[in-house]
Amino acid sequence: MMVTHDVHAAIRGNRILYLEDGQIKGEIRLPIYAQEQERERQEQLAQWLSALGW
Repeated sequence: MMVTHDVHAAIRGNRILYLEDGQIKGEIRLPIYAQEQERERQEQLAQWLSALGW
């Protein structure tokens, strides 16, 4: 488990939870990390976070 505000660190996770005021506000599951898919994962995570208002 890792807690971070760094998107570059977060994209290495398979299950990412968005917490706000101690409550889970969203969850995304990604396939196992592969460096060659880093840009795609980053874009997917950015879109998800944007939809959550981050």
